[in-house]
Amino acid sequence: MQKLNSLWQSSWTLCGLILFELLLNSCSTGASIPTVSDDAVELMVRNEAAQIIAVSEDRDRLSEYQIFLSDFPRKDILGMSIGNHRIYISHELAKLASKRMSYLWMLRQTLAHEIAHEAAGHALQGGATHLNLGLFARGVSSGDVGLPWNVKLRNYSPEKELEADSMGLQYWQKLGWDCRIWVGILKNFEEQNYAGDAYHPTDKRLQQARGICLREEKGGVI
Repeated sequence: MQKLNSLWQSSWTLCGLILFELLLNSCSTGASIPTVSDDAVELMVRNEAAQIIAVSEDRDRLSEYQIFLSDFPRKDILGMSIGNHRIYISHELAKLASKRMSYLWMLRQTLAHEIAHEAAGHALQGGATHLNLGLFARGVSSGDVGLPWNVKLRNYSPEKELEADSMGLQYWQKLGWDCRIWVGILKNFEEQNYAGDAYHPTDKRLQQARGICLREEKGGVI
């Protein structure tokens, strides 16, 4: 449980990281992030991603998606979307998701959020803030994701992060997944006193998710 809480507490910190991205803030960068080879786990992650992509705006672009596993040096990173349909997922989260349902839901939330960034083309849109990783919220450095010190990180705006959450919840609805699980993940962040950061404010994300879920309940979806 302690390990699960630590994952939840770190979820939206860096690039939609382990969403639990373990607080992975969704980010975009042109650099190459080191990857891990784990065929069985990678197949599971790709299968989970495929069913989400199938109900997304990118349903006809499944073959363009590349899903990678990475052992981020900073262990509270859950996932990253970097544009061109490339998504990196924490190897640690993926391994846990292959064994326990609680982590599987965390993985599904992370994937839905990152896929939404890609489907919305956020990495191609203007208005993003360019930051050096060394100046990133909570002191994340380029080394935290296995990148050179001089690599710059382009962080999605808070508006795009909330949009990715909203789109991700739509995917969950289409798949028949209970939105209350998504809400529960964010509520856990709040209960663990994790406020998020300037790009992933837990309170606003939770407020939005509750509103969307309430509408689904009133509409008889759940």
